[in-house]
Amino acid sequence: MFDRAWRVIATALSFGVYGLGSLLLWYGVYPLTFWRVLPARRGAYARRLSHRAFRFLTGFMAWVGMWRYEVEGADRLQQSGRIVVANHPSFLDILLLFSRLENAVCIVKPSLAAVPLVGRPIRCCRHLPAEDSRVLVSEAVRVLHEGACLILFPQGTRTLPGSEIRFQRSVARIALEAGVPMVPVYFDYRPLLFGKHQRWYHVPAVKPRVRMTVGAEIQPAEIIGEELPLSIASRRLSRWLERYFTTWERRHGFVGNRAQAVDHPNL
Repeated sequence: MFDRAWRVIATALSFGVYGLGSLLLWYGVYPLTFWRVLPARRGAYARRLSHRAFRFLTGFMAWVGMWRYEVEGADRLQQSGRIVVANHPSFLDILLLFSRLENAVCIVKPSLAAVPLVGRPIRCCRHLPAEDSRVLVSEAVRVLHEGACLILFPQGTRTLPGSEIRFQRSVARIALEAGVPMVPVYFDYRPLLFGKHQRWYHVPAVKPRVRMTVGAEIQPAEIIGEELPLSIASRRLSRWLERYFTTWERRHGFVGNRAQAVDHPNL
């Protein structure tokens, strides 16, 4: 009982640190320091600041006892100009990814730009709004060729336990047009924390253990194997990725279904 009550307090503290830290970073530190950076490099500079902030935040959340997490294969995230493709069971997925990627861009809902606490970092870090699909693909290709990593959640939103894996085809299209490798990431929560429809105070009975597993690099051209029209190639790559993540999920056991951790064999 005491452990669960403390984790409610730890969760509130973590959200407080996130809110206060965001205000200090984006309305204090960044405005005072960005002028030293060339305009073309200010997006990358803001993303480095964001990376360090999230690295601190995820560590703080573990320190106060809100969760336990581990990252397997983190060295595979060190290459630039890669597409990071991940499943998306929890709000915390993006925190862990940003904490491990120093120069990462993600696709965000346009409405988030109007939220004061997150709108400013979205603009400073030059994340991509999910508006016109053709513009989005070209902008995604551009940032990849500039050396940034692109974080994509192909399912588009947080997924509920037991839901079928279905990927948006734009993910495959970006990979094929950019001609860059993809790095798969699988999140496993035991039990699920901050999933879809879960409030911040819905604290599990046991401390969640989160494992972020980074898989081997995927070369889209090798998956397709032949010259095909882009629409057909995108469909084929999307279906392959769906099978890949479905197989991974079956080997791991579905995210959030069990409170106790089990061994995680490599795919």
